[in-house]
Amino acid sequence: MKIIKLLNNNVVIAKDRRKGEVVVMGTGIGFQAKAGDHVRHDKIQKVFVLNENTKLGELISQIPASYLELTEKIVDYSKNNYEMILSENIYLSLTDHIYFALKRIKEETDIDNPFLIEVKEFYKDEFKIGCYAKKLIHEMYSVDIPDEEIGYIALHLIENTHNQGKRYVSKTLDVVDATITFIKEDYLTSIDENSLAYTRLVNHVKHFAKRYIEDSENDVDDQLLSKTITEVFIKEYECVERLSEHLKKTFGREIKNPEKNYLILHLRNCKDLK
Repeated sequence: MKIIKLLNNNVVIAKDRRKGEVVVMGTGIGFQAKAGDHVRHDKIQKVFVLNENTKLGELISQIPASYLELTEKIVDYSKNNYEMILSENIYLSLTDHIYFALKRIKEETDIDNPFLIEVKEFYKDEFKIGCYAKKLIHEMYSVDIPDEEIGYIALHLIENTHNQGKRYVSKTLDVVDATITFIKEDYLTSIDENSLAYTRLVNHVKHFAKRYIEDSENDVDDQLLSKTITEVFIKEYECVERLSEHLKKTFGREIKNPEKNYLILHLRNCKDLK
């Protein structure tokens, strides 16, 4: 693999005999190198095949390579500290977003984020990674991004963790917000939101919301378990029944019985560990 073009000390474009033109990333991979040199294999951290990703090639031709390097740092931090599995598309979408976000900030163009409250409350890990990105952006470009942009970085992580589009993520957030808001107003009126039980509830609801909008909830109903739960945890059962009716009015479908049972148990757990 030979270097065709140096983008910076950590990113080069090279020619691979089998793959054709590639973007190669790695700390110091371009340091003191020049076109025609062989790429040092011990420095390679990431390789993108430009023939397979023409949009990335266009992006690199228009945006400084340091933005791609920034995205790589954010992705590495996500993987190493939160064990996230992100799709390759993150390198294109997040790099592009950050570049134009900083451009907007420099031009003093404000942007709203309608999902900010939900992201901060229900996707705390992704928001923490966004805060880490804010620190990197300040170090690299001397620009402070607002919470709205931290939220958008978190949304890119959410989208690319589950490899879903913005519409899917938006609907998932709507279901999560509707579910948690209803539970807090109807039943858990004085819950400690920093408690382990509440964290478990929110995590469960996030997974439930995905199954709910995909209509892929568990259909196997253990009648004996359902009977026991509904007879023992009466208040929790009544809350979930009202929640099911609320979701039907809002999104057009009730919650299936097996999902109701799990929600009932999580609600009870929140009360027991209050």
